[in-house]
Amino acid sequence: MKVLVDGDTIDLTSVPLLGHGGEADVYDLGARALKLYKGPRHPDVVGDKLREAAAAARLGDAEARLGSFPRNLPARVAAPRALARDVKKRAVLGYVMDKLPGRPLYELGEPRVRRAGGVELDELVAALRDLHATVAALHRAGVVIGDFNDGNVLVDGGRAWLIDADSFAWGAWPSLMFTERFVDPRLCDPSLPAPGLIKPHDQLSDWFAYAVMLFRTLCWVGPFGGVHQPADPTRRVAPAARPLRGPSVFDPEIVYPRSAAPLAVLSDELLDHFAAVFDRGQRAPFPPALLDRLRLRRCTTCGLDHARARCPACDRRVAVPASFGDLTVTPIDPHSITWGAHEVRADAGPGTAMWMTGAALWHRTHLGPEVVGQIVPGATRAWVGANLGAGLWRAGGYAVALTFVPGRRGVDDRARLPAIRGRIVAQGCVLGDDRAWLWWREMDGARERVRVVAVGQGRVLGEASADAADLGGQADHAWLAGLAGACAAGAMLLVPTDDGVVRVELDGAALRVTRRFPDTRDFVVAADDLAVAPGGLAVRKAGAPLLVGGSVARAVRLTFTQETRGR
Repeated sequence: MKVLVDGDTIDLTSVPLLGHGGEADVYDLGARALKLYKGPRHPDVVGDKLREAAAAARLGDAEARLGSFPRNLPARVAAPRALARDVKKRAVLGYVMDKLPGRPLYELGEPRVRRAGGVELDELVAALRDLHATVAALHRAGVVIGDFNDGNVLVDGGRAWLIDADSFAWGAWPSLMFTERFVDPRLCDPSLPAPGLIKPHDQLSDWFAYAVMLFRTLCWVGPFGGVHQPADPTRRVAPAARPLRGPSVFDPEIVYPRSAAPLAVLSDELLDHFAAVFDRGQRAPFPPALLDRLRLRRCTTCGLDHARARCPACDRRVAVPASFGDLTVTPIDPHSITWGAHEVRADAGPGTAMWMTGAALWHRTHLGPEVVGQIVPGATRAWVGANLGAGLWRAGGYAVALTFVPGRRGVDDRARLPAIRGRIVAQGCVLGDDRAWLWWREMDGARERVRVVAVGQGRVLGEASADAADLGGQADHAWLAGLAGACAAGAMLLVPTDDGVVRVELDGAALRVTRRFPDTRDFVVAADDLAVAPGGLAVRKAGAPLLVGGSVARAVRLTFTQETRGR
C-alpha cells in the first residue's frame, strides 16, 4: 500500500510497524510516526458490522476533523503534523505525528516494574505533575481529552506525552471513545452491567481519569480492584459493575489485592482526596498542591514506594514460618534462580545466541550466523528456553503462533491463534519441553481482555480467556492475572495467585485449574515469579518480601517434604 504525505509517496510495504490498535496501525517513519486508520475492509474489521460502520465513519470524517485540529496546543501533545492521503483518490487515510520517546504509563503501575526498582521516584512524580499541567492547559484551550487512559500517556523521565490526540474533543467534534476502567461513571448508563458512555466527556471526566491513573500508579491497582465479599452474598456487586455502583477499594467489604501496594503508602491528604472522588462522587480539577507536596521514597528493606515517614509495610510485617504443614520455606538468592525463557531481541551482538533481523529468525552456530526460519518483520515477538522456543506474529488480520527448537533450523508456524482485533498492551510466553503457553492482554474498544493459548505440535492445544475486570472476582479465571510469573512443569502450568500456587492443565480444548495449593498462600502473590528449582519451586518476590527466620527474603524455595498438599 502507498500513501501520500506532504507530496511524497511512501510505500508502506517497506516501512516497519510500530504497533496495532483497535482503530489504526502505526508505522515507523524514523523521526515521525504514521497513524493509518483501518478501513471497513481491513482484515481486523471486516465481518463485524459495528466495526465496519465505525471505520467507515472515521474515514468519512477524517478530512474535516483533522483539518480543524486546534493549533498552539501544549508541547506535550502529539499533534497531527501532516495528513496521509490515498495516492489516487486523495482521501485522508490518517496522519503523521512526531515519534515520541517513553513507556506507557500503565507499565509504571505494575508491581514487577516497581519492585524491580526500575523507576526513579523523583522523575515519576515530575511526570505526573507534567501530565497535570498538560491537562490543565488543554482545558484552557477548550479541548477535552475524552478517552483519557494510561495507554495514551508516554512517560520519559520527568516528562509525560499525550498521544492519540485525534480522539480529543474540540469545537463541534466530540470524543466518542472510552475505556471502562477510566470513564467517569456519572456519564454512563447506571442500568448497564458495565460502564457504557451515554453523555459527552467533559473537563471533570478528564480529571476523574487523571485521578484513576494517579491512584493506580501509586497503589498498583485500580480504585475498583480487589474482590467484593459482603457478609450477605446477594449484595455482591459484579467486578465490571463496581465503577458504576461501587464499592471502591476503600470499602471494608473489599478484599484488597495482596500484590498491590497497601493503601497506607498514600499520604493522609491523598487518601482523603481519592476517597472523596471514588466513594463520594466528588468532581473537581485535581488539586496541584497535592502533587507539589508528594514525596515518594523507596524502602531499602522491602522495596516498597511510599509517601510516609516510615515504610507502612515494614511496620506491619508479620513473620512467616519456615515450615508450614508439609511445606518448608528456605530463603535463597534471587540471582541463583534459573528462568525458563527469555525474549529474542534484534541485538546480534557478541554472546547473543538468537536474534531477529528483518524477516528472519537467526541463531549462532560454530560456522557463524544461520537463518532458523522466516518471520513477519516488525510484527513478531519470540521467546527461547533450553528445549523450546515460541512466539507469535500478527499481520493482515491473522494471528499465528510459531515454535522452534534451539540449535536447529526450522520454524513451525502452522498454529492459527484466535483473532486479535485490538491493541496488545502486554504479552509473554511460558515454555515447557514440548509446548508453550502464549498469553496477551488486549484492549479492544472500551474493554481489556486476557487470553492464554497452549500451542504444540503445530496446533493450538487449548485456551482460556476472561475480561480483565473479572479477574479479581471469578475464581475460575483469577489465575489469568498471574500468567506473567507462571512456569511450566512438564505438561502443567504453575501459576502464582493471591491465594497461592495453582496448577493449570488441559481439559479438552480448555485450560483449567486442576489443583490448588492453599499451603502456599502465605508465601506467594499473583505478582511473584515462579521457577522450577532443585527440590521444589523457587519464588521471586515481585510483591512484598517475606520475613523468614528473622531476615527479609526476596526469594524463597518451597519444598514439600511429603506428598504435595493440594485440592
